[in-house]
Amino acid sequence: MEFVPRWVREDQRMDLEPLARLRAVLACFPTGLAYDMSGLLYDPSSHAHDWTAVDDGVGIGLPTDYKRLMDGYGDLVVGGIFIVSPDNLPAEHEVQANGLRDWFADEPGGARPIHPDPGGLLLCATTEGRDVLWWDTSNPDPDRWPVLWDVEFDRHTFDGTLTELLVAELTGALDPQLTDFTAGG
Repeated sequence: MEFVPRWVREDQRMDLEPLARLRAVLACFPTGLAYDMSGLLYDPSSHAHDWTAVDDGVGIGLPTDYKRLMDGYGDLVVGGIFIVSPDNLPAEHEVQANGLRDWFADEPGGARPIHPDPGGLLLCATTEGRDVLWWDTSNPDPDRWPVLWDVEFDRHTFDGTLTELLVAELTGALDPQLTDFTAGG
């Protein structure tokens, strides 16, 4: 089920780009939650990053969607999902990658390359429930990287952008859900 704000006419549904949908979803959340999403303001002028330097530091060009999300919101926690900030991405990736390498050593049947290996998994977010979300960088176009995560030893794939995943999570359309935060619940 896709969330569409009441003010959007039926013929405009597909015209909302992911950041506009996220802003609309966040506006529906009440104040007083553990992470006050109603106070998140999208302001690209106050969070600009040097993306050439960030991409060089990570060793790969990052998705446009992620860059727009980070430039618009800065460090971001959305309902228990912690989006890794560009400044911390290389270091946090390495910490999480070491844990993933250990897990793959014990479960080699599900092993995947890990960035910086070509086509490797690259950290993009974590959750308060200790789930780790990874971009699958096997597509040469970073704007087409799906997001992967494991829940109870089952791997899940979301074939959209990180912002689209946040919208799906917050509207209850993501299966399985990563957190208990939804616009309707």
